[in-house]
Amino acid sequence: MTAIIELLNPFDLPALLVGSVFAASVLQAATGIGFGVIAGPVLLVTMANVGAIQVSILLSFLIALLLSPITIPRVQWPLLKPLFLGVCIGTPPGALAFVMLPIDTLKLIAAIVVGFMTLVAAGLLARYPVVEQDSKVRRVFAGTICGFLNTTLAMPGPPIAAYATAIKSKKATIQATTLVTFLMAYPIALVLQTLAVGLSGEAVGVSVRLMGPTIVGTSVGLLISNRLPEQVFRWATIIFLATSVFILLAK
Repeated sequence: MTAIIELLNPFDLPALLVGSVFAASVLQAATGIGFGVIAGPVLLVTMANVGAIQVSILLSFLIALLLSPITIPRVQWPLLKPLFLGVCIGTPPGALAFVMLPIDTLKLIAAIVVGFMTLVAAGLLARYPVVEQDSKVRRVFAGTICGFLNTTLAMPGPPIAAYATAIKSKKATIQATTLVTFLMAYPIALVLQTLAVGLSGEAVGVSVRLMGPTIVGTSVGLLISNRLPEQVFRWATIIFLATSVFILLAK
């Protein structure tokens, strides 16, 4: 019993890391995105290796799994299916880029893509009706970007959240679609990363220690989500998309 408690103990990790994972879990559960935005940079600085991306994938998958009884019944499957097809298309190139490109290059590519999608979600490109039109082709495209960013930086949320916000989906639809996409996409990304660079033992150990803060943060985020008005949710999503761009560009 003592060994199990010690294995799950997060307090031998940096306080900033534990706090960021808790805050990221709250955000992910409340809005459907944000774990990689908040916890990703701290993980990268703390671990300074590819294991940081794997920790982010494992903990984000845990959040999606915890919320699946709530999110799965709310999913609009006609929206989800093309998105997931895109994820399957975008994941292999993402794995290849993860192996071949420097982290700074990957961050720059992601910043450009997410920056454009932030403009779309904010309605700043609404003068061009084509931007806010919904179609299966566009859903597949959004899913492709999601799959690419998922494997490279464990940040699959911005493309889906931006797309769903641009076509004016309801809060519950955006949350459910985003989190259920994660539920299916993260295992694929983790398998490909394991095949490409191996699964880090350090990543598994850190993930186990951070399970407690993740579960508590998810519970708090769920309570907040139930009290979050639609308009506040929309602008919170836009703010976090913009924040992710700044974080990606930060050195």
